[in-house]
Amino acid sequence: MSIEIKGISKDFISKEKTTHTLESIDLSINDGEFVCILGPSGCGKSTLLNVIAGLEAPSSGKVYLDDDEITKPGPDRAFMFQDSALFPWLKVIDNVEFGMKVKNVPKEERREKALKYLKMVHLTKFQNSYIHELSGGMRQRVALARALTLDSKVLLMDEPFSALDSQTKSILQLQLQNIWWETKKTIVFVTHNVEEAVLLADRVVVMSANPGKIKKIFDIKLARPRKAQSVDLAYVSNEVMKELKEEVEKVAKAEYDSDWSIEKSDVLYNPNNDMGAGL
Repeated sequence: MSIEIKGISKDFISKEKTTHTLESIDLSINDGEFVCILGPSGCGKSTLLNVIAGLEAPSSGKVYLDDDEITKPGPDRAFMFQDSALFPWLKVIDNVEFGMKVKNVPKEERREKALKYLKMVHLTKFQNSYIHELSGGMRQRVALARALTLDSKVLLMDEPFSALDSQTKSILQLQLQNIWWETKKTIVFVTHNVEEAVLLADRVVVMSANPGKIKKIFDIKLARPRKAQSVDLAYVSNEVMKELKEEVEKVAKAEYDSDWSIEKSDVLYNPNNDMGAGL
């Protein structure tokens, strides 16, 4: 399913002020494409994803999915959050089946599909475990399996690996590449991590600092499967970071003391830092 984003702007209005979060976003996402949205803190990455999901209404502009305007959440779009959002009182298998149960999918079909996707994320032997018995990475794999069972053509992912350790993150990034290849889903993935974006995406959309606009789009023409340690990936990541640097510096200067400078700090270049997470 192709996604057309046309002239999307989003303002948040409070008693004190109006915050212009997104401004005039135009973007086409092709059927089966993997697109990563990358930008500094507060640029509206997650807000844009919420608009595509139908969770937020834009202040102006429209989003279309195969020529149908998106005005609310729908079964054609599955959403995976930063937090796994699983039910602790349910077993793994029941968590995976939950969305299908809500849709009144017959019990036998639910179980068959749940096992299929648990196998895809390599968690079959934990199907009868409770959530508190799982690691953070395992919980995110359960959440991914649950999202996949809905058979949505579009998978929206909001920094799903940001809270994980680097080793677990690397494993899940590889698994996600394989799952995307097998399922042919359209994936829109929000991240603050440059290397993660280049590792996963067909295209990386770099957004400017608030209000968020599309600054530049990079076509990532690296062969798959991609490895995080490859020289080619490091080169492309460096090119993307050059484009992002100015926007990150704008945010940092607004948040740090006046004697701070980007040359004195390497925090912005650390691919595992959390600057911009959740925004």
